[in-house]
Formats: sequence, C-alpha cells, structure tokens
Amino acid sequence: MSFNVAALSMLHMHAGGHTLGFSHCSSFQNRIHSFNATLDVDPTMQLSFAARLRSVCPAHNKVKNAGSPLDSTNFIFDNAYYKLLLQGKSIFSSDQALLTTPKTKALVSKFASSQKAFEKAFVGSMIKMSSLTGGQEIRLDCRVVR
Repeated sequence: MSFNVAALSMLHMHAGGHTLGFSHCSSFQNRIHSFNATLDVDPTMQLSFAARLRSVCPAHNKVKNAGSPLDSTNFIFDNAYYKLLLQGKSIFSSDQALLTTPKTKALVSKFASSQKAFEKAFVGSMIKMSSLTGGQEIRLDCRVVR
C-alpha cells in the first residue's frame, strides 16, 4: 500500500467519522461479546477499554442509541484516533487491522506522533480523492445516495 493509499484508507475512516464520530453498539458488538469460539473479547482490544464498551453495550442491548464516540476528542479534528489505535482502543476491527502490516503500522505511528504529518497527509489525500472519476460518486452527505 502506498503512503497516499494507506493515508487515504485511514483518513477515509478517520475523517468520515472517527475523529468526530459515534458508533452504535451493533457496529462493534462482535468484538466485545462472543468474539470467537474460545474468546469473548477480541484479543487485540485493550481489556479495560473492552470492559467500558461492554458496560455501555451489554450482550443483549435493547437501547437503540447506545454506543461510543470513536475517539476521546470526538469534537476536535486531531490525531487522537491514531494514538488510541496504538493502545488497542479502536472500536472497529478494520481499524485495528491497520497495525498488522509494517507499512500501515508505520503510518499509524507517524500520524499518532505528529499532528502536522496527519494534516499534511489528509490534505494530499483529499486532493487525490477530489480527482476521482469513472462513475464514482462523491457525496456531500454520506447517508444519501443520489
């Protein structure tokens, strides 16, 4: 994965919701309850973080709007998401998977240690994204398909 592709992948997730977002329990329930045949919680998730999520999202959750912010500074566009990811405090397994290859792990580490590097990569990725063509839809509101 090239720097810009990895940055774009992470930024798509991050800018699309992770730095300012919220996730309902149903989106990460599989990581905190009955992860697999032998483990209840995803072993890549930090245990106290998983316990906090389990308290908000019990196994048979009936609260429609229950969930969690995607990072600790959910009203600020910053690199906190990357710092939490390195600590095993990411809500989605797709985010945690960014640490499974040396190249993407290095990018996560770089963005976690430098707000400036994160912002620079974000700008470059958004410029590249704006040049996409070929029938791909760029949405102003991600919940609405035109």
